[in-house]
Amino acid sequence: MTSPLAFIGEHPATLDGEGRIQLPVSLRDDLNPKQTNFALMGNLEPDGSICLRMHQDWEAYVTDLRRSPQESARSRRALQFLAAHSAAVKCDKNGRIRIPDALLLQVGLDRNEQGKRDVVLVGNFDDIRVWSPEAWTEFRDNTRAEYGSGIDDLLGLKRLGPEGLVDRDTA
Repeated sequence: MTSPLAFIGEHPATLDGEGRIQLPVSLRDDLNPKQTNFALMGNLEPDGSICLRMHQDWEAYVTDLRRSPQESARSRRALQFLAAHSAAVKCDKNGRIRIPDALLLQVGLDRNEQGKRDVVLVGNFDDIRVWSPEAWTEFRDNTRAEYGSGIDDLLGLKRLGPEGLVDRDTA
């Protein structure tokens, strides 16, 4: 991603009657929605969340996907599904974002239904994920069970040392 930001943390929020989400101060400060070229894109993710990326990062992501050497009917359908479930996300000067209703409904959120207005915003380093509380809890609990193995996979044959990642054989 082109953005030097590191979005982290778990942030409960609520959709208001207009379908807006007030960004928590920590995320709002990092995003800086008052900048002149500020633009967000949202898309449905396979994990059941909505991914919010800075527009330029979303463009780079889609460009990389479209350049993939894997050309199959399945990959073409996946790209079409991604395009159909992506949209610009508006942000006002007060730091409230407005994700289109069609995307919200895909993840079980609904500004018109009282029991479906709570959301969880989760930092994912380069992007922000929007979850329903139920889906986030399920994802978090399932992922926690394999967290150690996942970190081991990311480290591969390396370990963390005082200088950062080092080969296990040379350390």
